[in-house]
Amino acid sequence: MQSDESAANGSKDAGGSEATRSEKNPASSGEVEAPQNKGINAVAVLWTFGKCLGALLPVYLAGYYRVSTSLLVFGLMVYTGWKHAREAKEARLRSAIQLMNDDPEYTSMKVSKSKRDLPAWVNFPDVEKVEWLNKVLQQVWPFVGQYLEKLLVETIAPSIRASSSHLQTLSFTKVDMGDKAMKVVGIKAHTENDKGQVLLDLYISYVGNVEINVEVKRYFCKAGVKGIQLHGMMRVILEPLIGDVPIVGAVTMFFIRRPKLDINWTGLTNLLDIPGLNVMSDSMIMDAIASFLVLPNRLTVPLVPDLHLAQLRCPLPRGVVRIHLLEAENLAAKDNYMKGVMAGMSDPYAILRVGPQTFTSKHMDNTPCPKWGEIYEVIVHEVPGQELEVEVYDKDPDQDDFLGRTKMDLGIVKKSIVVDDWLTLKDTSSGRVHLKLEWLALLPSTDRLEQSLQRNESVTSKTANPPSSAMLVVYLDKAEALPMNKGNKEPNPLVQLSVQHITRTSKTCYTSINPQWEEAFTFFIQDPHKQDIDIQVKDVDLVQTLGSLTIPLSRLLACSNLSLDQWFQLDNSGPASRIYINTVLRVLWLDEEHIPAEVSSNLEAGRAKQLPQQSAPHPSFATEGLLRIHLLAGQNLVPKDNLMGGMVKGKSDPYVKINIGGETFTSRVIKTNLNPAWNEMYEVVLTQLPGQDLHVEVLDKDMDMKDDFMGRLKINLKDITDAQYTDQWYTLSDVKSGRIHLVLEWVSTASEPDRLDQVLQFHSRQYYQNKAVPSAGLLFVYVEQAHGLPLKKSGKEPKVGAEIILGNTSHKTTVCDRTTSPEWNEAFYFLVRDPREDILVVKLSHSWALPIGSLVVPVRELLSESQLVLDQWLHLDGASPESQVLVRAELKMLIPSKCPGAIPKSPSAPEVSIAQRKPETETVQRSSSVDAPAVETTVAPAPVSEEAKVQEAAADVVQEEVEEAPSPPTVQHPHTSPDPSFGSEGMLRIHLLEAQSLIAKDNMMGGMVKGKSDPYVKINIGEVAFKSHVVKENLNPTWNEMYEVVLKPQPSLDVQVELYDKDMDRDDFLGRYKVSLADIIQSQYTDQWYTLNDVKSGRLHLVLEWVPTVSDKYSLDQVLQLQSHQSYLNKAVPSAALLFVYVERAHSLPLKKSGKEPKAGAELVLGNTTYRTKVCDRSKSPQWDEAFFFLVHDPREEMLFVKLSSGWDQPMGSLVVPVRELLSEPQLVLDQWFDLDGASPESQILLRTELKILNSKMTEVPQRSVTDPQEDEPVVATDQLVTAANEEEQRCVPPPDECVAVTSRPTEPEEVEDVAAATVEVPSAADPVAMHTAPDTCPVAPLVEEPTEEEEPTPESVVEAEEELQPRQSPTEGTGIGNLAQATVTALPSDLVPNPPETIEDPIPAEVLPPHTTHSQDFGSEGMLRIHLLEAQSLIAKDNLMGGMVKGKSDPYVKINIEGLTFKSHVIKENLNPTWNEMYEAVVSEAGQEIQFEAYDKDLDADDFLGRFSVRLNDVIRCKYTDQWYTLKDVKSGRVHLILEWVPTVSESVRLDQVLQLQSLQSYQNKAVPSAALLFVYVERAHSLPLKKSGKEPKAGAELVLGETAYRTKVCDRSISPQWNESFHFTVRDPKHETLIVKLSSGWDQPMGSLVVPVRELLSEPQLVLDQWFHLDGASPESQILLRTELKILETQMVDMISAGTLPCAASGCGSGNGQVKLSISYASLEGKLLIIVHACRGLLSQSKDGVDSYVSLMLLPDKSKATKKKTGVKKRDFNPEYNERFEYDLPLEDIRFRRLSVSVKNNSFRGRDLIGQVQVELAQIDLLSGVTEWFDLRDEAE
Repeated sequence: MQSDESAANGSKDAGGSEATRSEKNPASSGEVEAPQNKGINAVAVLWTFGKCLGALLPVYLAGYYRVSTSLLVFGLMVYTGWKHAREAKEARLRSAIQLMNDDPEYTSMKVSKSKRDLPAWVNFPDVEKVEWLNKVLQQVWPFVGQYLEKLLVETIAPSIRASSSHLQTLSFTKVDMGDKAMKVVGIKAHTENDKGQVLLDLYISYVGNVEINVEVKRYFCKAGVKGIQLHGMMRVILEPLIGDVPIVGAVTMFFIRRPKLDINWTGLTNLLDIPGLNVMSDSMIMDAIASFLVLPNRLTVPLVPDLHLAQLRCPLPRGVVRIHLLEAENLAAKDNYMKGVMAGMSDPYAILRVGPQTFTSKHMDNTPCPKWGEIYEVIVHEVPGQELEVEVYDKDPDQDDFLGRTKMDLGIVKKSIVVDDWLTLKDTSSGRVHLKLEWLALLPSTDRLEQSLQRNESVTSKTANPPSSAMLVVYLDKAEALPMNKGNKEPNPLVQLSVQHITRTSKTCYTSINPQWEEAFTFFIQDPHKQDIDIQVKDVDLVQTLGSLTIPLSRLLACSNLSLDQWFQLDNSGPASRIYINTVLRVLWLDEEHIPAEVSSNLEAGRAKQLPQQSAPHPSFATEGLLRIHLLAGQNLVPKDNLMGGMVKGKSDPYVKINIGGETFTSRVIKTNLNPAWNEMYEVVLTQLPGQDLHVEVLDKDMDMKDDFMGRLKINLKDITDAQYTDQWYTLSDVKSGRIHLVLEWVSTASEPDRLDQVLQFHSRQYYQNKAVPSAGLLFVYVEQAHGLPLKKSGKEPKVGAEIILGNTSHKTTVCDRTTSPEWNEAFYFLVRDPREDILVVKLSHSWALPIGSLVVPVRELLSESQLVLDQWLHLDGASPESQVLVRAELKMLIPSKCPGAIPKSPSAPEVSIAQRKPETETVQRSSSVDAPAVETTVAPAPVSEEAKVQEAAADVVQEEVEEAPSPPTVQHPHTSPDPSFGSEGMLRIHLLEAQSLIAKDNMMGGMVKGKSDPYVKINIGEVAFKSHVVKENLNPTWNEMYEVVLKPQPSLDVQVELYDKDMDRDDFLGRYKVSLADIIQSQYTDQWYTLNDVKSGRLHLVLEWVPTVSDKYSLDQVLQLQSHQSYLNKAVPSAALLFVYVERAHSLPLKKSGKEPKAGAELVLGNTTYRTKVCDRSKSPQWDEAFFFLVHDPREEMLFVKLSSGWDQPMGSLVVPVRELLSEPQLVLDQWFDLDGASPESQILLRTELKILNSKMTEVPQRSVTDPQEDEPVVATDQLVTAANEEEQRCVPPPDECVAVTSRPTEPEEVEDVAAATVEVPSAADPVAMHTAPDTCPVAPLVEEPTEEEEPTPESVVEAEEELQPRQSPTEGTGIGNLAQATVTALPSDLVPNPPETIEDPIPAEVLPPHTTHSQDFGSEGMLRIHLLEAQSLIAKDNLMGGMVKGKSDPYVKINIEGLTFKSHVIKENLNPTWNEMYEAVVSEAGQEIQFEAYDKDLDADDFLGRFSVRLNDVIRCKYTDQWYTLKDVKSGRVHLILEWVPTVSESVRLDQVLQLQSLQSYQNKAVPSAALLFVYVERAHSLPLKKSGKEPKAGAELVLGETAYRTKVCDRSISPQWNESFHFTVRDPKHETLIVKLSSGWDQPMGSLVVPVRELLSEPQLVLDQWFHLDGASPESQILLRTELKILETQMVDMISAGTLPCAASGCGSGNGQVKLSISYASLEGKLLIIVHACRGLLSQSKDGVDSYVSLMLLPDKSKATKKKTGVKKRDFNPEYNERFEYDLPLEDIRFRRLSVSVKNNSFRGRDLIGQVQVELAQIDLLSGVTEWFDLRDEAE
């Protein structure tokens, strides 16, 4: 702004002003160059005289001393030059200083003159001058400078010095804010906004002479800033306005757009004045300012207390603008060629900005008129003010060229709602952009949500994100009581909020468990019904999760104002951890109606021709067989690596080459070993043609010269096929010595899948060093012909070839001539590892370049076919609807001869018995000096006749001639001989429940105020110690933790329990108690309160159980079921069994590499538990005799690993024993010799593994929730039982310590029954521990007659007695072992045994509860409608071109409506015969409804109608299953193919497995999975819910969750016994794995308990119904809920269609990797050259969409000098380049076989040569003389 004087002269014209300036400029410049003298100065005259005298003095002295004149002249010249240079420098300096002083004045003058051109009210009619404010700022500016100086010196400098040791000497040497204050150029007040606020725009201009200097003395570094300029518009909001002083509640400030900043650096920071660095430094500072003061960030200063600062700092946006970037035209051409001689095009793309929100469109190649068709959505915080900025650039490899920019104020969009206009680009010669802007209002209700969702379905965009229907704003406020970090340190928490794939991260609050973030985050929501907010509270390292929370957005839809503002309890966190979040949802609504366009078109329909139903392959199809070669070891090989010219014999590096049927296999090289062990397996598919031989060669690997020959052998294939299985040593020919051990098997095939599981289990036990996996089957594929293939885009018929892929194996057919119905008649085979997992893929393409269609056939589908054959026409995905291919796929199972029939054998390396290998083994040992294993070392003793044969064979072998004297065979014991105490340990299970009345140790104010304690428990049993978690500030803590310890029954041991109060320095003592282990073992199971000793008060609740073990597997299911019902806070899982392992000895271990015997040790691993034996002295037959035990959680899943090594560093073999194998052994014991994997064939280890099931008493009691304790029905039986028990008690009076259950309290009916059950239980012979399960119970005579000595009770009588007693059980609330079991199972600690005085004093009768629900009659009457949308034909074309002159196609999709449910298919682009293959399910009632189907054509504006039809639901229910075409109505042509099925429900689980199998056989494009069942849930009421923390009764609501589906009941009025009477239904995919979760809470914010019901439990219930009271976890012990859960299996007709093979299945295509390269490799024998032709590449991987600049590099490895490196030319911008280049290598054939061809495809980009993919071809495995041409898969360099 100008001064008052300049304002008064503001009426002068512009011309006069310029003239005045031009006249003044010469004068001012003249003053700088020659200043005028204004008078005579005497001092100056005297100074001039003195200077002249001084100048003459040297002349006088020079003459006086007769100095040469030349020296005098030289001195004058030097002085004159110096004087001239100094004057010139001073003149430049004065000019620069004058210019610097005049520059601010000139800038201000220029601004003033521009303002004087027109009055201010003309230029800015709504901007007012505030000179008074500038004068105030000028007055207070020095004091502002003083404050800032004090702030920098006293606050900021110390904090910087403390932040780093390098900055400890930092100091501000000068802080001067200058005398030029900040000016407010103008203020604009907005009056059209909210009346509760004042909105001001301040135009700020600051040109300050600031000078700040910083010095770091340690590094002699000085830096500073001298001068800052800042210009921008700051918005100031004064809100809320209140009726009290100071009237304004808070002041909010922010910049709408980034201000302009210019900084003048001094000192070392002058480096930042360099162009480029200057922009970098300014941008970094601007980023810091933007993160603090630029939208959406705000600076809020509260003026009054108790304000909701979060809403002031982060208010709701004004709205959302949806930007449609449609197109552009007449853009400037920037890509010129030949230096501008040839004009090119541009590759335009656009950048759109709204504040900090930036979007970049994709670039369009070579066009001045790009069509983007992209949609973006931006949040508008302030209107007016924010603008949309659009910049268009030309994409170039180096630097993008500018094509123009334009702007638009979003306030215009808000007023117009929709703006659809062409905007002319500025700063360019030509061009304009077509934009469509829509203003979306934010609605606080769901009235328009469905309309918004339907409208968004019609909006198409080329961007990845679909249009949004709502916006979510999450205000992250604070959290409390977060858990401590590892090491008990306070965490540095941050929050990650995720909605789908969008994740926002908050700031980090350091070292706090009560962080405050106060941040807001916004998300765009596509469909609030289906999306959730996932909130993760993490430590700053993002590794440790401090808590998590998931909020379904559907929950907000039910809230008022669509917002939730409350505390949320964190999952997976501390017990009191919670987070405060305010979530606000707003529906986006465009207030405008669209007018659909009118179009018309015609279409023609075709008819399919008749085709053969099945293929006709050659009779030799699928007659091949499999030869499996197992290369085991070699012996006595000849040494080839001699030393010192042969004087010292060395060893060899042997490897084996195996050749048969054109296949060559090469084993790995064994370094320096004449007795190598390979243990490798190879498979080859062969025909049984005569004359085939198996060639085996042994070679010695050398680095420099040719590999040395070590022997060969030849075996006729006919001999192998006749013998089927041979395992023997073969002597090598053409050498002095040596032999190799081979197992050759011609594997038989079968067409039945019955033994697949046995074969796979047999294969899982085998291990080979070359990582080979035996094949389980052979898949033969015959590709006959295809039909109805689509034409090319050019209209020509394709040249079709088929590629068949299974796993890593692929085959290609020939390429047929041009036709749409090609015929190949070619057969292929594949090795199948697992038929249940492998997938066959058939891809059809034109000349291997243009894809036509694909087909996916899971091999598992063949398992359900007759004879494992699938022979039919199959539809192609990605082609036209009528495209089909005729394929025959035939699977043959490979059954190894050694595969067990029913009982699996122990794992071994070669599957032959020791008796069979005895002759060869003895020979081996004599030649290699290894101890021979005995004949009788296998599993069970063989018959005498077999032993005689074995001994006879051994005697024959002994007679052979050998180099060394034979050692006598060592006799091995068939079993172990452990100590008698082996396996005698038992399990002590300790359940720490709770404590009461503990003493308070944490007193405050010196003990004047009593506090509480932080108790924890220490438990010691012998040398084993356990420690519980700490419960903060609680004198009645609840732990609910479980511990297990395995020990031998020692009467002297005690269980010592001590309680402590956790303190910072030293923990305080809270009491102790000691329980004798002998008492626990005698009572077996005790549940009681223990009074603490050595303290005034306190007692502890413990459950102590001595768990006996049994060798009976039939109780395992009950034990595992008990595991699934138990939950403990210390995450403990009860063990199901104990595994005892006795390691006795090993035999024939291999020698070390040095030739020495090993120091063997064994390591045993099961789960997370590891034991090690001692390390024996050097021996190949070590003996340990050590025993170990393991805790087993699930014997069916866990495995025991035994690893042998020498000195723990050199592996010597391993053994894997699945624990499940013990379940099929007698007495659950496996005691035998085991073969070691990875060792020599004769290496074995003798083990005894014994499994003992833990027979906990918890499996003997009922585990269901307690029902009504006052039922009338069992009263009579209960009285009888009590009377009988009393009579028996009088007859048999036991001591008090023997019959605790009878004498401790009045006997309850359930207890009597338990006593009876315990009495009549007769242990079997296999269960010796059962004799001592209940020694403290007394027999009850009236219940079951006590057996006499002569008459033992039979098991049948016991069962009858148990069945007779079973219906009479009536568990009562609060007493009995039934409640005790339930309390333990549900993990709810409580005092389950109330004291008798408390029972007597309670006069209030218990509330009578109904035992079952009373649901309505229509509960569970709904059924399932399954809709399978297959395809459509002859749809009308709506997308016509050139005004209808050229017929186009349509982009069809289908909408389905039924009973308020709407389904929408995906859009098929440009297709009149689309194939959808989508499935939808709807649960509906049997009412007279109609299913509405409508087809539409997807367009940018309004979708075109393609027809409709409807189907009555009653017709579908009547027909059950319909598969037909439906003609579309209201259009000329078109029909849709549907499968409609009304799936009936049954209450039996017989066909569940078939229904689940149906899921695995079906695949749909919309990823739908057919449901297997319906689960109906009726929530009736709850009982005895806990009160709220405030003491009030809760407003209870129940939330039911199953999978991704959640329902909520109504919220009842305040009551601890709410009643809902509501029903819900769920679709269940797999009842065996899904779980129903019921969560109760008060007002949806305070949890009150939960219930988990595994759906699999319903499968064992009658009628699949569970109707009872359930206990609630996390609530009080008496809290219950009454539910009815009813499961109904969906009995679909498709189950019956599985065997017929008529399921309407479709599969999706498979993705590709890095691409493929096509090579031809051959060898020209006459020329002696290796010929390589690089044909082409396809499907190359690239980050760019424009293609890739690729070339192919070749090299023959090994090649250190890279002499064989060759490469092709570069192909520009092509994903499928063709090279067709030929390369030759002059190398002999013998050398080539040991070379490896390395082929690398690289990207020749300007950034460098990036590797796209690589393939290495072993030339030894290729028939070079015949040649090969095929596609090779490109892989990453690491692969």
